[in-house]
Amino acid sequence: MAAAPEAVLETLSPEAAAALAASEGDPSAAPPPPATPEFDFEDVRRKAEILASRPFQTPPGIPKEAGALDYDAYRRIELRQEAALWKDSSDKFRILPDPRGYLFNQAVRLNFVEEGKEVARPYSPDDFNFFDLPLSEEAQRLLGFAGFRVVTPLNIAGKWDELISFRGASFFRALGAGNLYGASARGISIGTASPEGEQFPYFREFWLQKPAPGSDTIRIYALLDGESITGAYEFAVTPGVETKMQITATLFPRKTLSTVGISPLTSMYFFSPHDIRKHPNDFRPAVHDSEGLSIQMYNGEWVWRPLFNPKALQVSVLADRPPLGFGLVQRKRGFDDYADIEAGYHHRPTVWVQPKAGWGEGELMLVEIPTVNEYNDNIVAYWKPKTPWQPGTAYTVSYDMKWSLLTSSVPDVTSVANTFAGVKPASTQQLFVIDYEQIPEALLNGVEADVSTSAGKIVNPVIKTNPETGKVRLSFELEAQNTDVAELRALLTKGGKPITETWLYRWRKE
Repeated sequence: MAAAPEAVLETLSPEAAAALAASEGDPSAAPPPPATPEFDFEDVRRKAEILASRPFQTPPGIPKEAGALDYDAYRRIELRQEAALWKDSSDKFRILPDPRGYLFNQAVRLNFVEEGKEVARPYSPDDFNFFDLPLSEEAQRLLGFAGFRVVTPLNIAGKWDELISFRGASFFRALGAGNLYGASARGISIGTASPEGEQFPYFREFWLQKPAPGSDTIRIYALLDGESITGAYEFAVTPGVETKMQITATLFPRKTLSTVGISPLTSMYFFSPHDIRKHPNDFRPAVHDSEGLSIQMYNGEWVWRPLFNPKALQVSVLADRPPLGFGLVQRKRGFDDYADIEAGYHHRPTVWVQPKAGWGEGELMLVEIPTVNEYNDNIVAYWKPKTPWQPGTAYTVSYDMKWSLLTSSVPDVTSVANTFAGVKPASTQQLFVIDYEQIPEALLNGVEADVSTSAGKIVNPVIKTNPETGKVRLSFELEAQNTDVAELRALLTKGGKPITETWLYRWRKE
């Protein structure tokens, strides 16, 4: 990736060099002045810069008994009510620390920013009720924090609901009003779907800035550390029907990195009616946290790409210029679309990303990983910079995120409502059916189907209006002609101009 306007090639800033010398015992080094009069993002950036100049230190391990807890046992650990933070001093937000255990083995430090000053919040086992779990007093004492949750009156006045959770590597996930946790995000990804294997840098320290009375926004700073990279993050989180996040990050590679993923989104897709290979042994019609990847291309074109649970790892490049926006979308919102009372898949959030500064040239990647159940996140979408990131360079990127029950807004064109796939009766040809949301009747006269494939042949495209629903349906068949993979593309046009979003689909012979 070409260096963004914010990215500056450097070794260490004078302040960082002085701090490093002082920390290593140089008696001639005077203590560095504070980066700013009040603690803010620049202080975290300075910490990340110093950290990048040192070799990565593997964090201490978790007590064996805590690591042996299974999911249900770990969930029994309960924060005592009196240990909730800001419960007496904030009318909008409270902080609920989480202990280590189960899969969450990296200890993090929690701090607060109060009246511009940094105040540490140490871990104490007395903050938690461990009930009769098999954890010795020594293990409880050494546990430490794994992360935290922010709660707010998100749905009902006076009722404290979870808003955002930071726990595990650089993962975080948020909720809009009416949502249940589903898709998640990460601060950065390194080596996703690469032969070298994936790395998982982690947020090692957080600073939570107490909002002013009446403020609707909480500000969170985080320090990232990993084998190959460090970073400073600022999250401004505003809850609502759409919970909004403004994110700025400055990252410092420790080594050359060619597989960086900016703003990675992660989700679960198991099966749905748009699969060629049907799931025969489940009573539910669909099981997924996200149904598709929606993209608003740099030129304004809207693209819809249904997700898949492939037989083998599948990697797709869907854009070669930074899009105006992209997101993992849960488009269907009816209970009958999933018929799952416990999981509530119809309440899982759509997550939408709007790139801002520092993204540069690169590719929008979609990784789809095989899974045999609904408990593993197997979908990753992210922006991969074209040019490898280099040590000694500071890379600053910024972007906005939205988490909500709403699907991504598709103005000016009609979106895809349903995709169905199968085999044409009494034939070997693949049959595809695309239903669109309501199209104004005035546009239907003279509408044309623009359908293409990278391999094989498209036959018998047909446009019909469904008399039961009033929605427009496009159907067509694919003659594979001895090919194993075909990239399909379809949209409806009028006078050569699109009236629907562009539908993409990767067909594989199975």
